[in-house]
Amino acid sequence: MQADVTPPVPAELAELRGQIDKIDAEIIEALARRFAVTSKVGQLKAMQGLNSVDPVREQEKLQGLRNMAAERGLNSDFVHDLFQHIFNEVVKNHRSFLAK
Repeated sequence: MQADVTPPVPAELAELRGQIDKIDAEIIEALARRFAVTSKVGQLKAMQGLNSVDPVREQEKLQGLRNMAAERGLNSDFVHDLFQHIFNEVVKNHRSFLAK
């Protein structure tokens, strides 16, 4: 019986995969920084008795992100949905400060 042998990955493909891995790490780092800042926002809102959600700001921000995505040739619906998920998580985190 012959074992499955994986063919070697071409050098160019390995290089591109390495670039993708680096970008993925940068995205995670950026998300961590973003959530650190939004945590401070949530604490400030809780201390000042402000609402966790600012629908006007959220819609303005989403539209700006859609525009930025379109300018860069990205799918603006995808970017909208991605950031909507991020915003939802931020609001959930903000509301956790209100429960304390």
